[in-house]
Amino acid sequence: MINNTSKIKLQKLVEQFHKNIDFYKNIQKGYNEHSCRIEFIDPLLKILGWDVANENGVAPQYREVIAENYSSRSDRPDYTMTLRGVAKFFIEAKKPAIDITKINTPAIQTRKYGWNAKHKIAILTNFEFLAIYDTCYFPQENDNCTVARYRLYHYTEYVDKLEEIHNLISKDAVYSGMFDQYTEENILKSSNQTKQVDELFLSQINSWRIALSNELYAKGGRYSSLEVLNDVVQEFINQIVFLRICEDKNLPLYHKLKETITDKTQLQESLEQLFKNADRRYNSGIFSGEDIIFDLSCDIIVDIIKGLYYPQSPYLFNIIEPHLLGKIYELFLTEQLVLLENKTIGLKQKKECLNRSVVTTPTEIVKYMIEKTLSKVCENKTPKELLKLKIADIACGSGVFLEEAFSYLQNYCIQWYLNNGQQNHLEEIGVNLYKLPLKEKKALLCSCIYGIDIDIHAVEVAKFSLLIKLIENETTPSVEEIIPILPNLNTNIFFGNALVSERELKGITGVDKQRFELVPFNWGKINNGEGFDVIIGNPPYVSTEEMHALLPTSEFEIYKKKYKTSYQQFDKYFIFIEQAIRKIKYSGYICYIVPNKFFKIKAGEKLRDLIAQGQYLINLDDFGDIQLFEDKTIYSSILLLSKTPQKNFYYTCVDSVNKLWLGEKINSVEFDFSILNKLPWRLTTDFKFLTMLQHLDQVSVPITKYVEIFNGIQTSAERPVPIYWFSTNEIIKENDVTVEICRNEKHYQIERKILRPYFKPTKKIEKGLNTYSILTTDKQIIFPYDQQGQLFDIEYMKTYFPGTFAYLEDCYDRLVPKCVSNKGVRDVPHANANTWYQYGRTQALTSFINTPKLIVGILSKEPMYILDTNDILIASGGTAGYCAVSKKKNSPYALEYIQAWLSNPITEKILKIIGSDFENGFTARGTFTLSTLPFVELDFSNKKQKEIHDNVVVASRKIYSINAELKHNPSKHVTTILQDEKTILIKKIQDLIERVYRLEF
Repeated sequence: MINNTSKIKLQKLVEQFHKNIDFYKNIQKGYNEHSCRIEFIDPLLKILGWDVANENGVAPQYREVIAENYSSRSDRPDYTMTLRGVAKFFIEAKKPAIDITKINTPAIQTRKYGWNAKHKIAILTNFEFLAIYDTCYFPQENDNCTVARYRLYHYTEYVDKLEEIHNLISKDAVYSGMFDQYTEENILKSSNQTKQVDELFLSQINSWRIALSNELYAKGGRYSSLEVLNDVVQEFINQIVFLRICEDKNLPLYHKLKETITDKTQLQESLEQLFKNADRRYNSGIFSGEDIIFDLSCDIIVDIIKGLYYPQSPYLFNIIEPHLLGKIYELFLTEQLVLLENKTIGLKQKKECLNRSVVTTPTEIVKYMIEKTLSKVCENKTPKELLKLKIADIACGSGVFLEEAFSYLQNYCIQWYLNNGQQNHLEEIGVNLYKLPLKEKKALLCSCIYGIDIDIHAVEVAKFSLLIKLIENETTPSVEEIIPILPNLNTNIFFGNALVSERELKGITGVDKQRFELVPFNWGKINNGEGFDVIIGNPPYVSTEEMHALLPTSEFEIYKKKYKTSYQQFDKYFIFIEQAIRKIKYSGYICYIVPNKFFKIKAGEKLRDLIAQGQYLINLDDFGDIQLFEDKTIYSSILLLSKTPQKNFYYTCVDSVNKLWLGEKINSVEFDFSILNKLPWRLTTDFKFLTMLQHLDQVSVPITKYVEIFNGIQTSAERPVPIYWFSTNEIIKENDVTVEICRNEKHYQIERKILRPYFKPTKKIEKGLNTYSILTTDKQIIFPYDQQGQLFDIEYMKTYFPGTFAYLEDCYDRLVPKCVSNKGVRDVPHANANTWYQYGRTQALTSFINTPKLIVGILSKEPMYILDTNDILIASGGTAGYCAVSKKKNSPYALEYIQAWLSNPITEKILKIIGSDFENGFTARGTFTLSTLPFVELDFSNKKQKEIHDNVVVASRKIYSINAELKHNPSKHVTTILQDEKTILIKKIQDLIERVYRLEF
């Protein structure tokens, strides 16, 4: 917040600058950047709320401002402004004698810093002016200083425009989330000339992959193998990029890469010698692979190396953070080399990525998970004791979680040395900023960090990423006495399937033939076969359907037979959780980010039971419908588990990621473990409501005691045009016997007796219905079944419904099942050559015959349980469709009473707790979720209780009569009066049901 004190301080600062401006701007007076920062820029940032000097004494990794040394000239920005250590934007400072509104170089430098860090803005200031640049724009050397300049303020405007500046770049703006929201809406979306660093770098290395591969493939021999090409090409690119990174960090052998292309005649020999020198100096395994230099032309090598320098690219690898490189490589790993029809090499998405976009866990979430977990295992340990910790990600991908774990361990040690007066053990790298000596960093990495991945190229990328993280903040002097500079991580990061070992292969058929696809992992190789203190990460989310399509048959069989949690339509992350529980020590911890539906859906029953029986849960952070992943809809939760049985656990309903990250108070409730079992977990921070539910559990029965719950029909012939159903407006003419429709430019006579009304809202006016809305449908569906739900045979169809059968025959190519014809397009279980026109799914067909029911909208904001007494068929379709509820034969409860119970606000609140989350506040009411609802029985021999039931039924039927009148007479006058009466009746019904819920009868 801006207060008068801030304005007064800024006014004094401006006046001080104004009084001596001629001195400050006179280049002969020698007023330098150092002085300007201390006297003016630091105070300005403090007025904007930033703790420049870390006066609050927060840990190094959470500093608000990271400032470069005032007296030394570095090739990094002068200030890094962070959200608890996560960089949000840079500030570059200049002395007042440099006119930043006329000289282009400072602006280019500032923009390059921000662009390479993938920030949305960067700031350039000499205090006389403050310029904010849009760093989504690709910076070019000949750009004028006005290019991409978003705002420019003169010091005389600072006081009047303080609120505007504050809302843009203050600490409050960043820490409240306003900064991200504003820059997303006003910077990123308006930058139509953007070329982000990750997009450019990924496109470049992919173009190199194709060019290198085609050149090598043309040589034949061992390069005829795509597997060999994938390996050697990735290795060569890693080598070139590694040397380029070392160059920008001024590490040994810097400038050598660029020098190799000065003389083309000696290029290959020079590059080979450079690789050999790098192998000796770094000895990390990066340069120890097969040498392909002499199999490449000089031109392609020159093009690649030039592409890493200006003017081809503006890369500053000392600014590009390791985690951003990791994200680039994660996308890199989604594609592989393939042989195209024209016999050239191209790129194609890997089969496991075809139907799923790759999602990268946001840095803030990774940091939160690491801190949440490692703070427990590191507590009160010395740096020496820390070396005994074993931390693993068993589906590590590019290694983002391992990088952050390694970073946390380093920061913990730094803080320990500072707290224990051993500052001389550290190396200073900035204003009150320190790092561990490289030797100690290497020891932490090699002793504590482990990873496994089923993608051999991901393994190499993870190693590469960790080595880049290791040399972060290193310089030539800091590594001078360290030989070799880097460790070999072959005993830390492994290739293999963390879910399949020799133990799981026993008793499974066909594993020998599929061994290379299964990639069984030998757990004895990693950490001497012992358990881990921490397993952390974001395991793969792969549905049962996707596993069937992507995995070897034996692998799916292993999951079904060897893992308890592989129940019904399970997801692969279920068994990753189970495996992690197996592989941690008794005192160890697991922290996973996974979809939150496992603790609600039927398929999650065995996983819930495993966690509940073992009492493993420590903390569950539920993000509800908040979206964490860019361009991907995932409803997330963060699980913290321990093998040590817990008496209690905490449930946190996260309403703001920023609050979570900042450690601010969020709704969190402590629960006794006794409330967890295999049933959907009823978790809410409304403790009073939960207490009421727990009391209900003692007296209620499952609602399924009195009702049947069933899905709608599925024809499996909906796209591109539905076959079985049509709308009223498609009817050309009709009579008492037939209706005439036109399909594929041909007219058909459909017999009325085979048609049924069909509920599938497609128009806006049909959607958004609630429980007591008027039920209408303008659709009819061909229903080729008798009263017992048996399909009419072909002869019967030809005799009694010839027009309909002629139409279906004309649609044969669209209707014929896959199991009947190779050209079939429909999945229809149990169909044959004589039943090719049956629906895709035939369960519960009799439930739509002479059966009053409630039509339930599975996904809606308002509850929708509309009474239907006309045997309307309804459309199924997962969360987007409908299901139905009918009363069981001997149920004493009228369907109107069941309707009132289901649509009550208390029932709705229960469903919001146990139903799967969807964006924008939608609630899911599928058949499984509905079947778990509690129902309080009434004693019909008790006059008061029977009156409640009967009064609900009478009020409901009065609403139906009002609906009939509204349909008949929709005038504004009548509608207003009747709608008011309807509202009163609905409130009366709700109050009566609430009395039953609260057992007040």
